[in-house]
Amino acid sequence: MALRGRTHFLDEQCFFVTTTCYNWYHLLKADACKKIVSDSINFLNKKYESSTLGYVIMPNHLHLIIYFNKTNQLSNWMRDLKKFTSVMIRQEIDRSGDLVLLEKLRVPKMKQVFKVWQDRFDDVYLASKKVLEMKLEYIHTNPLQEHWNLVSRPELWHDSSAMFYELSEQPQVVITDYRDYF
Repeated sequence: MALRGRTHFLDEQCFFVTTTCYNWYHLLKADACKKIVSDSINFLNKKYESSTLGYVIMPNHLHLIIYFNKTNQLSNWMRDLKKFTSVMIRQEIDRSGDLVLLEKLRVPKMKQVFKVWQDRFDDVYLASKKVLEMKLEYIHTNPLQEHWNLVSRPELWHDSSAMFYELSEQPQVVITDYRDYF
């Protein structure tokens, strides 16, 4: 995966990351698919010695605030997330019997047969507590946006760190309080 200018931030530790499902399909709508992503995030945090400070899993995209405790491995972390979850989500869609959706994901080019995620991901280096808190607020209010209208309060969306910060309850993705670092 090309670094696309990420070489400027190799010594930095905290990032706001967004990645999107292929063609904005709602591939993360099913609880089983959200669990695949959550479990993978927890696994990668152990593997890369990183922490999730905030997150939300939406029906067709994912926002994360990741802090690398030692070495910035963002590109490798995201590569592994997308590679593993692509296979598992595709298998889950296959098990669900949604053959129409499965065909929409078929992209027979080179070695790739199915596509779950858009190529690449977006990231922003979080240099200050103020910027981090703005991104965290954005993440937590994402399910409330008018075009989603998934819940009435951020902490009611179970696939988000809002329940950690508002109710002191750990969601499926293990959250580390950002105030431990900022």
